[in-house]
Amino acid sequence: MRSSIKTCLFSALLIFVGIVPSNTALAGPPKIQLFEDVEKGLEVGGHLGLCYDFNSSVENLYPGLLAGIELGYDVTWIFRLKMGFDNSIYSGRSPNHRGNLVDMDFEHHLAWAGASLSLLASERFYVYAQAGLGYLWGSPETVDGINVGNNSDLAILAGGGVEYYTMLRHFSFGIEANVTILPMSSDAAISIFPVVRYTFGVGKVQVIKPPKDRDNDGVPDEKDKCPDTWGVESQQGCPEPDTDEDGIIDREDNCPQEPGPPSNNGCPKAKDRDKDGLVDNIDRCPDEPGPEENEGCPEDDSDDDGIVDRIDLCPTKRGLKKYDGCPSASDIKIKLKKKAIELREKIHFETNKAVIKRKSYHILDQVAATLKQYPEIKKLEIQGHTDSRGSDDYNLRLSQRRAQAVVDYLVGKKVSRDRLVARGSAEKRPLATNKTKAGRAMNRRVEMIILERD
Repeated sequence: MRSSIKTCLFSALLIFVGIVPSNTALAGPPKIQLFEDVEKGLEVGGHLGLCYDFNSSVENLYPGLLAGIELGYDVTWIFRLKMGFDNSIYSGRSPNHRGNLVDMDFEHHLAWAGASLSLLASERFYVYAQAGLGYLWGSPETVDGINVGNNSDLAILAGGGVEYYTMLRHFSFGIEANVTILPMSSDAAISIFPVVRYTFGVGKVQVIKPPKDRDNDGVPDEKDKCPDTWGVESQQGCPEPDTDEDGIIDREDNCPQEPGPPSNNGCPKAKDRDKDGLVDNIDRCPDEPGPEENEGCPEDDSDDDGIVDRIDLCPTKRGLKKYDGCPSASDIKIKLKKKAIELREKIHFETNKAVIKRKSYHILDQVAATLKQYPEIKKLEIQGHTDSRGSDDYNLRLSQRRAQAVVDYLVGKKVSRDRLVARGSAEKRPLATNKTKAGRAMNRRVEMIILERD
């Protein structure tokens, strides 16, 4: 018997917990706007459903039929006082004192009073828990000498339900599940049933009316600081701010203080004062038009040969286009090949130093001009080589510093550093023997290898 009561108490707990999510606070006044009135106040209801007695003296008891009426009053939006009467009709079969199976038909009557508390609520939908006390008695008390009606007993009720207010204003429909515990008889029963309620204007009646919302933004006028302008709830019914008035709200505007088009995420398009197609912040000469290849600056042609200095291999000598701006083929000191830039003269350095001699400047100038003329060369490796004199460590450091000196010179001639790589190889790749002066002179050199090319 005690286990039956524990089972029912556990069932009541499941009903209560199932109704209330762990992170849900008690319901407050509804917030959703209505299109029809819903009336709350004094209500009368009826219900019809199933019930089952867990610990009846009838051995083979079938689920019973429960019918009842109730009267309630809505004290607040979420708290209702209620009372009612339920009648449960049971049937079953059980052996009598002679051992014969006989039909058992009996009823339980329950008068009760209690209260319900809404835990989730909108204007039309309520989820509630309820509890109460009552008094239960049976009829008949015995059938063929068997006690079927139980003794009159105090009843404890616990459960909950859901309720929906229809568009008919006065009517609501719901479904409830309750556990009835009889502590004096060590018995318990569970019931589940739909319920229909009718609310009418007797006593204090609360009527929900659609709140006024002139701008139809979902924020009632009484809470709307901008009742005639569509807005959002987070701004108390006012439009989201657009400080720079560019039509893009500050929350989505990458530059909220400066007007700009949506295509640029609300930021102003970069200015191009000289109209050369290169915006000012990357234009080296923002007030003079020039090509992108020359960083927005005008092209110079120092020797007036029609070939701009940037790609003129001989910018100070008037030359011909077929010789890339040089007077003759002999003035061209480099040759562009598929995988390398071939130097037709050596790059000279001061002895045991990474300082380029002035007489080699014109060769590197031609390298810089070639790189500008052929932007498809994406990566050029500058290799430094030495002869075998000196230690391996010394030669490696010297060759690396000389390769880096060449890179730095080319960068100074407006070649992007990202296109250049310096690598010292010391004496590891000789072109000739290091036993002769002429051989050692050949091995001291700079090579330029194309690593990446479109």
